[in-house]
This record gives sequence, C-alpha cells and structure tokens, in this order.
Amino acid sequence: MISSTPKQKTARLLVLDAIKIGVSAALLAVATGANSSESTAAPFAYDSWQGPASEALDLPNLRGQGLSFAEQYQNKLLGEWSLQNINGRVKMEHDPWVQEAVKEMTWRLNAQARQQAPLGVVIIDNPSINAFAAPGGVIGINTGTILAASSMDELASVVAHEVAHISQRHYESGVDERKKAMLMQIGGMLAAIAASAVDGDAAAAVMMGSQTATMNSSMAFSRNNEREADRVGMQIMTQAGYDPRAMPSFFATMNQQSQLNQTANRFLPSFVRSHPLSNERLSESQSCAQQYPTMSLSQQQRHQALFDLLYWRVQSTGKHASETTLTAAAKNSLGAKLSLMTWYSEQQRFTDANEILAELVALPVARRQVLEPLLSITHSQILSEQGKWQQAAEVLERQQRLYPERRDLRLYLAEALTNSNEPTKAQALLKPLTQQQPADRYAWQSLQLANEKIAKTTDSAQLKNIATINALRYRSHDQLWNGRYERALTSLTQAKQLAERMQTTGQASSARPLLASINAEIKDVKTAKDFKP
Repeated sequence: MISSTPKQKTARLLVLDAIKIGVSAALLAVATGANSSESTAAPFAYDSWQGPASEALDLPNLRGQGLSFAEQYQNKLLGEWSLQNINGRVKMEHDPWVQEAVKEMTWRLNAQARQQAPLGVVIIDNPSINAFAAPGGVIGINTGTILAASSMDELASVVAHEVAHISQRHYESGVDERKKAMLMQIGGMLAAIAASAVDGDAAAAVMMGSQTATMNSSMAFSRNNEREADRVGMQIMTQAGYDPRAMPSFFATMNQQSQLNQTANRFLPSFVRSHPLSNERLSESQSCAQQYPTMSLSQQQRHQALFDLLYWRVQSTGKHASETTLTAAAKNSLGAKLSLMTWYSEQQRFTDANEILAELVALPVARRQVLEPLLSITHSQILSEQGKWQQAAEVLERQQRLYPERRDLRLYLAEALTNSNEPTKAQALLKPLTQQQPADRYAWQSLQLANEKIAKTTDSAQLKNIATINALRYRSHDQLWNGRYERALTSLTQAKQLAERMQTTGQASSARPLLASINAEIKDVKTAKDFKP
C-alpha cells in the first residue's frame, strides 16, 4: 500500500469534495437528459458587429425577454448557492482595500449592462489565471489574474467579459435543455474552482472526475458565446472608461502562456479551458478593438497608478514578494514602496517602516493624494502592529470622513475601534455594510467580534445578554455564507435559547424582537440548506 503525505491526503479530500459539488449538479442534469453540447445555443442580439459608433450601450432588455419573477428568484437562489459553496472551499483574498479596488471596477462595469448589482465579487487567493461568473451575479477572479495583467484595463477586460456572459444570459435560457446544461456548467465551474486550491495532481483528478460526469465539454462556452462576450465586453469597457484594446492584448498573453504550458505538458490556465481562445477569435477581437478611439493620456495614467497599488498590494498580502524584490521595485514604484513599508511593519522593523512613511508623506500633495486612502491604511497597520489602536483609529477616521462610503475604511476603522474599547462605534460602522451586501463575511465576522467585546466589557446584564445573542447571530451569518449550514443552525439555536431565557427574567421587551429576528434567520438558513440546483 502506498503511503500518503499529509498534503496529499488534504488534497485528496478537497478533490472528493470538489467532485461531489460539481458532480451533484452535473448528474442532476444528466439524469434529466441534459445535452452537454453548446451547439444548441440560442440566437443573441449581437450576431453581427455593430461597431462603436452608437452612443449608448445597446444591450438586450431582460425584462422584454420573458425573465419572470420566479426565474429571477431562482437565479438569486442559484447565485447564493454558488457563492456559499465557493466561500466554503477555497482560500480567499480578504484584504479590504484589494476587495474595494476590484469591487469598484466590477460594479462600474456591471452598471453598464445590468440593472441588478452583483450578488458577490470574490477574489480567490490562487496564482493561476482564472475568472468566472454565475447566474444571480456572482463574479470571481483569481489573484493570479491580477498578477498576470499589466494594467487596470487588462484586468477590467477579463471582468467585462464575465459581465457580458451574465448580461447576455449565456448560462441560461427559457429552453429546458439549456437550463439543464446550465446546471452542468455551474457544477463544472465549482469543481474547477475547488480544484484550483490544490496541487497539480489533485487538479488532474478533479478534471478526470469532471470528464467522467460529462462536465468537461459543458464548461466551455460556444464560439458564438465567446465572440459575443468579447464584443459586448469591449462596449462595456468603453462605456465604463476603460481601454477595449486591453482585451485582445491580455487574451494574446494568455494564449502565449497556454502554448508554453502545452509544450511543457502543464495544465492550461483555467480561463483558457472554460473560454477557448482560437486564433480566429483573437484576430476578430483585435480588429474590433481597433475601431474604438484611443484613451487619453490622463486616463491611462490614472488607471496605471491604481494598478501599481493593486499589483503590489496583492503581492504583499499573498506573501509573494521578498524584501529584495520589494526594495528593488520600490525605486520606481510607489505601490512597491507601500508594500515594503507593510513588510517592514510585519517584521517589527518599525524604524524602517516609518522612514518610508515620512518619505511618502513629504511628497507633493497631488502625488500623495493618489496614494490615499491606502497610505493612511498602511500607516494605521503600522500603528496596529505596535498595539497603538487609538492612534490607528484617529488616522483612519480622517480618511473615513472624506470617503464615508468606502467599505474598506469602515472595516479597518471598526477593527481599530473594537481593539481600543469602542465596540459600539464599530458596530454602527459595520451594520450598513451587511445591509448593503448580506454576503459580506468580513463584516459579519467584525460584527461578531465587536459584540463579543461589548459582552465582555459592559456592566449591564441586559446589554451583555443582547450582545452575546447578537454575536451568535452574526456568527451564524458568516457560517451561512461559508456553506456551513448545520453550524449556522447551531449558533442560532444557542441564540434562541438565550433569548427565551431573557423572556423569563424581566427582559421580555428586549427579547421579543431578537426572537423574531432569530426565527427569520433560522428559516433563511434552512431554505439555503434545502436548496438544490
């Protein structure tokens, strides 16, 4: 019998988990007679290229295509199911500033083509090039895609392509056969995403399992779908202020890499597997892109400045860059300089970190302003590493007053306030985030910590009970969006027991609304648990 290393055993478990997720959806489709081929693709509005001459983005009106309320609700459930399964099985990039930068770009692109906001924007901490989308508006991208791009426009081209797939309803149609095929696409997509979290042998096993369940062909979009997503994606990019020429440029880079991988017998980038790149498609996309006007120099500079910050922040949070790499890059890159500052802070080399901080603060106002709010965020992290939470909060509060709508500043500030014994203020910052995005796991986790702090520090027995119950409720929301339904129900059961006990101790007026919320949340978790695509 061949022995396995702990890493191999872990990989094997992840493989089985991935196959189970993907195959469950695929087998459901196969059992009902789904056709995995994309050859039956329905006609779409962009069979011929219209060119960039039209002033408005001419996308299909979904309300005029028979998308009923029931179908919209089913799409919402499918999107939530996809998000919960993805969250529970892969490593995410949780840095709030990185998330904010990618989310802002994604929302801007999405707004050009869809009335609904994205259900979730997820960033997977994985070095491979990949991006994906699911019905309901779940859009995801690997950190490897960010690091492989050379500009914000190239990164936007990948996201715009995915938005186009959603807006053109390439995952769905009114025909039953297409709906069954969609289940296979989603199943294969989730299996591939989970496979990306393990090593090459594990990924191979997942792909073999996927092929056994006839998912391999269904994961690839048809040629018509891909060309349409390219064309519509370029229009979306133009409307959102990005350079459409970046799309064929980045696709050419991926095509080059895929050819090198084939020569070396390595796996193709996941994006290439699910979005086949033919020479004909590359040529057509290049021709289409040339019909758009060139971006102004000022726009290019703004995009490049942001990408510089994003690229090196991802290098830093993913622990991809050494001190030597950061030091060399910092000579010409402000983003690398900020990341070097973070690296020094994490190594407890605060004198070195503060020297860079002083250098950046001394920049002319216009150049320094380009770095905000990341400069203040990095400054606050240096202070936090030293336990100076109150000072960190003061630095962040100045930026939060300037940008009250930014999620990242609220999250960083809430952490500083909680650790400086002001958890009630932290809670006030966090609650709007969960109302805007119920799937925001980071905000739910922060709310849980804030309420645990309130429960530990308050002198009021009633407030302690309420905070303890809320901490359990907020933990259940995090568990729900992590696909841990049983654990979420356990947390809510504990919260309900405490609330019922409050009713018998003269705190009934506080217990009643809590019980109503808990009962509604239990119902939501059971609905999510029972949902099968």
